[in-house]
Amino acid sequence: MFRYAEVLVDVANRRLDQSFHYLVPEYLNLKIGMRVLVSLQNRKVQGLVVNLTNELREEMEGVNLKHVIEIVDEDSLVPSDLIELAHWLSQTTICSIAQSLHTVWPLLKGKVEAWIVLLASIEDSDVQTLQWLDSEAFRGLTVLNRARKKAISLKVFLKRANISVETLDKLLRHGLAKKEMRFIGTAQSSIEQVIKPEQNKKADSDKSQSGRTYELTKEQATAVKGVLAALEEGSPQTVLLHGVTGSGKTEVYRELISQVLAQGGDAILLVPEISLTSQVARSFESQFGEQVIILHSGLGQREKMKAWSDIVSGLKRIVIGARSAVFAPLPHLRLIILDEEHDGAYKQDENPKYHARDVARKRMDQRKGVVLLGSATPSLEAYAAGQTGKIRMLSMTTRIGTSVLPPVEIVDMRDELRQGNRSIFSLPLQQKLRERVDRGEQTMLFLNRRGYSTFVVCRECGYVVSCPNCDIALTYHTQGQAMRCHYCDYKELPPHTCPKCGSRYIRFFGQGTQRVEEEIQGLFPDVPILRLDYDTTRSSEAHHTILDSFRRQEASILVGTQMMAKGLDFPNVTLVGVIAADQTLNMPDFRARERTFQLLTQVAGRAGRSSKPGEVVIQTYSPRDSAVVRAANHDFQGFFWEEINYRKERKYPPFTHIIRVLLLHEKEDRVIKGANALGACLQQGMQEPEFGNTDLDILGPAPAVLSKLRNQWRWQISVKGTRQDLLRSFLHQGVQRFFKSPSSNGIILNIEVDPLST
Repeated sequence: MFRYAEVLVDVANRRLDQSFHYLVPEYLNLKIGMRVLVSLQNRKVQGLVVNLTNELREEMEGVNLKHVIEIVDEDSLVPSDLIELAHWLSQTTICSIAQSLHTVWPLLKGKVEAWIVLLASIEDSDVQTLQWLDSEAFRGLTVLNRARKKAISLKVFLKRANISVETLDKLLRHGLAKKEMRFIGTAQSSIEQVIKPEQNKKADSDKSQSGRTYELTKEQATAVKGVLAALEEGSPQTVLLHGVTGSGKTEVYRELISQVLAQGGDAILLVPEISLTSQVARSFESQFGEQVIILHSGLGQREKMKAWSDIVSGLKRIVIGARSAVFAPLPHLRLIILDEEHDGAYKQDENPKYHARDVARKRMDQRKGVVLLGSATPSLEAYAAGQTGKIRMLSMTTRIGTSVLPPVEIVDMRDELRQGNRSIFSLPLQQKLRERVDRGEQTMLFLNRRGYSTFVVCRECGYVVSCPNCDIALTYHTQGQAMRCHYCDYKELPPHTCPKCGSRYIRFFGQGTQRVEEEIQGLFPDVPILRLDYDTTRSSEAHHTILDSFRRQEASILVGTQMMAKGLDFPNVTLVGVIAADQTLNMPDFRARERTFQLLTQVAGRAGRSSKPGEVVIQTYSPRDSAVVRAANHDFQGFFWEEINYRKERKYPPFTHIIRVLLLHEKEDRVIKGANALGACLQQGMQEPEFGNTDLDILGPAPAVLSKLRNQWRWQISVKGTRQDLLRSFLHQGVQRFFKSPSSNGIILNIEVDPLST
């Protein structure tokens, strides 16, 4: 009896975004989760076996099915729960199943390539076989004989041997060589073991506890007890841990993971930035040793192959990493922790545009485990869910030890101007800086913009020097004396005269971390200063080098962007200065005030984390804005209720859902035509009975805020409504309709559910 395989083809084409059925040859020992080579529309493509059956559905009876050509890799099986996760990810983010599979199981990345393999050398062949050989054929056999493992890719073989396709056919017909398809990409060798849950299992509780170097406070112990109670219930749970900065959330994580390991489970700890993984991992490695592994998108393919092999075999039981580590295939996963859960870095920018929090919840639904969300400034969505009882909520309201939350002084920069102070540093901040320098204490200065000047402008005609590839002003950097685009990295030298009117009145406006560093050096010429931003941390080790140097107190002042607002703990830092609180406050986004409050609170939390008391200075032109005032008072509750009422009045998330579709094309007229066509397809969908009498609303089409980015024009359409499932269904049908129209040719769609930024 024939067997049939249901195969998801690896083609990022929405028209082919489905599974196909193939006949399984008797000689293939096929299993669910294997990668195979199949024929699709007269070409050979890779696919993933998601089901095997002896019967076909009625509608497929009589269909002339093709055979599975061959198994690409017998040793690497994608676990069934991750295949299910890929389907879920495709549906919830409205992207192709191929993109979801590559995200969930990144080892699928690669391509299938034709190779030529030597079967018999000239010495092994009989006289009859050799009669037809000429110099060209001899040359081909010689190249094959010298190749590593007597095999070489077809493309390289034809070039290196310099033989014709006809001669190659003769070599194949006479049995001197054969052609086969090979999977090239992630590595030549696959993961060597399928998941064997009990292999190398290390559930020794003494091992988990051996490196413990802390004692839990009463609040910490209560938090641990609460999460363990949720785990013991054996049903999927989400728990929010709201702990003020310095309350010791990391020790809670360590204790929980210790308990999970002792019970035979595995755990994932997510942090918002790749740069934080090594720092966080150190404290866990001291306790759990070699059971810890770091996993993130910055790893090379060979490193990732080795890491995943260790994870699926049970050698590594604690995964610490950034967003993509949420997919780690731990065989006994019971706990996923998102530290700083409010951080926007947990949202993927590219398709599939998933949020790590949602993926974590889905995985714990599958495993009946717990998702722990930790933050001093939880997202409004998470805190609202805690208030309404949708998720559990635990609190830690005091710092550990003798440290207390620092007092915060708000400085009105308008008053500074009236007093004649045109420096970027207020007089109170300058005075407090001198006090710290004199006492040998350290200061952190925060400005969420890198570079020297925000933009370069002509004072005669108003011309702003912009990136030719993006709809954005270039930022001037004194390092290299160049203007740079922070989106596509385009660079050019600043003009001496205006390119538009020829005026010589070219000026630099705005301020960035580079300028802050330069001006603070002018105030304190003999004081060592470090800068922490994207420009100074481009190399893999630069981030750790700068922080380690500051930790050793080799510098008195650290200037940086939001990189230094997350998870940093320096005992000698007693002053934090926020240079310009207005930069995030005045963004055209309904989440601007929430982001400002979170950022100010997190940055302020870096001060006074030991026995030395700390202070914070916030410089702003909006000193009475409630986001600034409540952050200065460490008043999360007050800010939450004020902001949630504002959102409710205006029907913003979490009281409604938004799905945004971004259309991209290199030609502006094509993207405008495509956006209007998609808008028409969505309007057509509103006539359907299931969508007609709902609260669905279509916004756009309209140009994106950044109308051109990396040489692509961008337009957007958003749909809004209270039911997320209805929104997805509505948009999916509209997109399917759109891709059947000629206006969709060449258009790239980026679809984002509940975008963090509008």
